[in-house]
Amino acid sequence: MTAGPAVVGDGAAPRVLVIQTAFLGDVVLTTPLFRGLKRLAPGGYLTALVTPEAAPLVEEDPHLDAVLTYGKKGGERFGSALGKIRAPGFDWIVAPHRSHRTSLLALLSGVPRRVGFADAGFSWVYGTRVHRPLALHEVDRNLELLRGVGGQPEPSDRVLYAGYTPREAEMVDAALRRRGIGQGEVLAGLCPGSIWATKRWPPEGFAEVGRRLAGRGYRVVLLGGPGDREVAAQVEQGIGRAAFSAAGETPLKALAAWMDRLKILVTNDSAPLHVAAARGTPTVALFGATTRSLGFGPFHEASRVVEVDLACRPCGLHGGDRCPEGHFRCMRDLDPGKVFQACLELESVRRPPG
Repeated sequence: MTAGPAVVGDGAAPRVLVIQTAFLGDVVLTTPLFRGLKRLAPGGYLTALVTPEAAPLVEEDPHLDAVLTYGKKGGERFGSALGKIRAPGFDWIVAPHRSHRTSLLALLSGVPRRVGFADAGFSWVYGTRVHRPLALHEVDRNLELLRGVGGQPEPSDRVLYAGYTPREAEMVDAALRRRGIGQGEVLAGLCPGSIWATKRWPPEGFAEVGRRLAGRGYRVVLLGGPGDREVAAQVEQGIGRAAFSAAGETPLKALAAWMDRLKILVTNDSAPLHVAAARGTPTVALFGATTRSLGFGPFHEASRVVEVDLACRPCGLHGGDRCPEGHFRCMRDLDPGKVFQACLELESVRRPPG
């Protein structure tokens, strides 16, 4: 790691910007870094730059003083994002996102102190470059950036955050009331979506697990965004009357509120996995194209991973639109019986309070 001036112990109240414009799950996995930075500089002003889609996930984070957005996929110009960064007069940029675009934002921002990973694109931009240990979970890799501001990770930093307001809680309650579901009914959640095709377990697999959960007395709710409505409807139809789809019915921030109502969740390797971990929801995660060795597995003990051992896995960091081998065995061979057994193993887990 290259040397640089430190936030810690200099008596200042720095204005720090964290740039994380990656996927939704990546943003949740960055929240421990917010916590760590606020611990190191409690009097400082901490801001996160995220995509508009991800902003609801961190709007309620008590460790952030502000949230800025950069709609890079929605056509927002680079210069617009640069203006947002320049205006507040930040003292530091801390960049867990390793893209070339992030590095260019940092370089052209005029912010004097910049911390990023040594393996980032255009890493020479950063005055302090931090080693990114690939053997660690992504949470712990991000926390290594604390060393770049003169601190170090602490066990107390290793806490994910995903919050919501009473408004989102009421949305979830209203969705349940419309279906005649009371507080006493036990809910199991299924999240069959993912933006990557090779991360999606086929709908019939989810339906089989849903039928078995229904046989144990669960009401089964299908969760996801507007783009998941079609696959959620397929799974709902395959389960029958014990299931209902709420995919696209409530906003993203309400996902955390849904997690608080679930006894158990079954999900692909996607953002709901990390929101569930933040809320302490017992979770069965289905891994296909990706593996836990990449560092993005469930970040809580009340979880199980079900996967098929194949020499071709992983076939990419994020997954892809099609199986490179043409057989998609990583998901097609995933046994619903093993997934259901993993659910049974988690039935006795008590949720943490709060």
